[in-house]
Amino acid sequence: MSTRMKKVLTALEGLRKKPDLGEEDIGPIEKLIADAYSIIDKSAKVGTIHRNKASRRKSRLARAKRTLLMQAGLYTPAPAAGAGVEAVAA
Repeated sequence: MSTRMKKVLTALEGLRKKPDLGEEDIGPIEKLIADAYSIIDKSAKVGTIHRNKASRRKSRLARAKRTLLMQAGLYTPAPAAGAGVEAVAA
């Protein structure tokens, strides 16, 4: 399981060094992440790891991918629900 995570993180590091990152470069990463998610979920289901640990690992993979996409300019996070609206004190 940790080797699957390492494969994803290593691939993301390789893409981070690439100067012209495009959508076509993300496809193989998506496949690696899907495989890692599958292994993590199976481990949690069997009881090898706790479900919170499984969630944390999946979150770390997603965050690493999102960070790479933001740095490449391929992803822009949506504004928060209450962003720009000041709370009115009653």
